[in-house]
Amino acid sequence: MLSSFRQNNFSLGAAASRFSPLMAVALLIGCLSLAGCGDRALQISLVPVSHRIKPHVVRKSGQWFESNRIAIVDVSGMLLDGSTASWLGSSHNPVSDFAQTLHAIAKDSNVKAVVLRMNTPGGTVTASAIMYADLKRFEKKTHKPVVVSMMDVCASGGYYVSCAANYQMAYPTTITGSVGVIVQLFNFRHTLQYLGITAPAFASGPNKETGSPFSKMTPSQKKIIRGFVTEFFARFVHIVKTSHPNVNAKLWPMLTDGRPLTGIDAARYHMINALGGLHAAIRKAKALAGIKHATIVLYKRDGHDTGSIYARSDIGGKSAPVNMLNFNLGGAGAADLATFLHPNFLYMWEQ
Repeated sequence: MLSSFRQNNFSLGAAASRFSPLMAVALLIGCLSLAGCGDRALQISLVPVSHRIKPHVVRKSGQWFESNRIAIVDVSGMLLDGSTASWLGSSHNPVSDFAQTLHAIAKDSNVKAVVLRMNTPGGTVTASAIMYADLKRFEKKTHKPVVVSMMDVCASGGYYVSCAANYQMAYPTTITGSVGVIVQLFNFRHTLQYLGITAPAFASGPNKETGSPFSKMTPSQKKIIRGFVTEFFARFVHIVKTSHPNVNAKLWPMLTDGRPLTGIDAARYHMINALGGLHAAIRKAKALAGIKHATIVLYKRDGHDTGSIYARSDIGGKSAPVNMLNFNLGGAGAADLATFLHPNFLYMWEQ
C-alpha cells in the first residue's frame, strides 16, 4: 500500500508544472471574489418565465380615459457590455437591456417622458459611452424628455450616462461626480516565480504584451496605457463640460480631478440641475412633457415586484455592491480569467 501511495504521490513542483499561468492564479482570484458573494438564495421556478422587458403599471393617474404615461427605467449596478451574472444568480447584459428598453418606449406613443432611476458607480468606458449614445439617439428620434433621478450613487460612468438626459436631479445624500478614468492592472510574475512556474511568451513586437499580468511592464508600455487613460478622460471631460454650461470655468480642474460629490455639492457647482427625489423627478418629467396627469409604468422583466415607484426592475444588472474584482464564479474558465486579468478601462467610482 505504501509503495502504491508513493507511485500516486507527486511533488508540488511536478503539479505546478502541469498548470497554465491562468490556472495558477485561479485559486487566488477565487478567494478574493468570495468576499463579495454575500447571502445567496436558490430560487426554483416550475412555470415558464418570460424574459421580455415590458411596462408594468406602478401607479395609475386616477383620471378617467387618461392614456398618458411616464416610464421609469432602472439603471443599476455595474455598467458593462456583458453578463453580470454571479454565483447562483442570474442577470442580463446591462447595455443590451438598456437598448431594448429604450426601443420599447420609443414604440409606445402613450409614453410622454422618461425617468431614469440611476443607482450605479459606473462601469467600463465603452459601455458607458454606448449607453450615453443610445440615450442621445432616443431623445433625437422620439423628442421625449428624459429626467435622471440619482439614488444612492450615480457616479463616474453613471454620471457620464446621465449627462445625456434633459434634466439631472439628485438627493442631497446622493454620491455623484467622480469624473475620471481608472484601469486596474494585476501582475503575478513574482507569484508564479515563487511557485516555480514560468510563463514564456513569444510576441511579434515589444509592445504586444502591454498589460500582461505575467511580464514586467516596460516604460514604453506604461506610456501606452497612460495615453489611453488620457484619451478616455478627455472624452469624459468634453461630455461633462458640453452638458453643463453654467459651471464656473475656474472650477473645472477641481470638478474633474476624480473626486466624488454629494448631491448638495453637485447642485451648488451646477453639475446637476436640481436637488429632488424620485417624486420630484416624475413631476419634472410631466412638466417637460407638457402634461398634468399620467400613469406611471416601470419597464421590467416579469417576476419582479412593482409595488411602488421604488421597486427594482433588474434591468441593468444586480444592484449589489461592486468592486474591481468583478469576477464571474458561475462560469470561471480560461476565457473568464483572461478577461479579468487584462486591463479594463473604467469610468467607475471605486467603492
